[in-house]
Amino acid sequence: MGKPTLPGRTRALLADMAAALRPEPVRIAVLVGSLAISIGLHLALRDGTVAWLLVPFVLVAGIAGGTRTALAHATVGALGHAALDVAFGIGPAEVLGLLLRSAALPGVGLVGAAAADLTRARDQAVRRSVREDAVTGLLNVRVFYEELARLREAGTPFTVLLADIRGMRALNERYGHPTGTEAVRVLAHVLRRAAGDEFTACRLGSDEVAVALAGEDRERTREIVQRVISRLHDEQVVLPDGEWFEVHAAYGLARFPEDGVDEVAVLRAADRAKERAKSAGLDRIASADGSVG
Repeated sequence: MGKPTLPGRTRALLADMAAALRPEPVRIAVLVGSLAISIGLHLALRDGTVAWLLVPFVLVAGIAGGTRTALAHATVGALGHAALDVAFGIGPAEVLGLLLRSAALPGVGLVGAAAADLTRARDQAVRRSVREDAVTGLLNVRVFYEELARLREAGTPFTVLLADIRGMRALNERYGHPTGTEAVRVLAHVLRRAAGDEFTACRLGSDEVAVALAGEDRERTREIVQRVISRLHDEQVVLPDGEWFEVHAAYGLARFPEDGVDEVAVLRAADRAKERAKSAGLDRIASADGSVG
């Protein structure tokens, strides 16, 4: 492996400085100290160029503290040094440098804040790509299992709902997978609206969505499914030929710990219930206890 390049070393150094300044008391102490030192040197040396010592601190202030912190630090520094320049007497040839410095310091702070925003956005995108299905925004299977295991380990009862969209194979064969994918997105959207925020969901396959509701019993989950079925009537998928595809599904329910000793057993019980619902017809709900509605 080659040695890090100078820009790479600089970025790493700035990142380390920003990390050290993230605790607010430390950040305030360092930034106030940098202002005191630079202005003190200006007073002692009567040299306005020492104001440029603030540049790395303003940049790191933007990275660690955001736009307001960077602008506050840069503005105080620029005004303080400008006041000293005026007090000491500034010649016409030095006016341009003073103006340039006064504009550059806030600009550097904004650059730092923008870099921090881009880094946060990139990190969030990476986290989403690891956790979520790219099409629906629901969790991927691995993370869904981890969430169920967390509930089980905490001793929290939960109900698993499997929703299997009917007619997806024919839809994909006739119009292509993008149209079938839109049906999954519609189902995911309606599930979110019907179940509220307190639920965990993932895309299990091309036509199947799994939902876990912590603490919910079968009857409560059935009520949610009925709302989903009702709302799906208003969420048709527009097909490429101008026709409409109305989303229908079969629903299977199973509950931990009654229907399985762990998340795998509960999902299998819900899958068996879903197959009974499929046999019963469109928009039917079956439970692991054998009931079909």
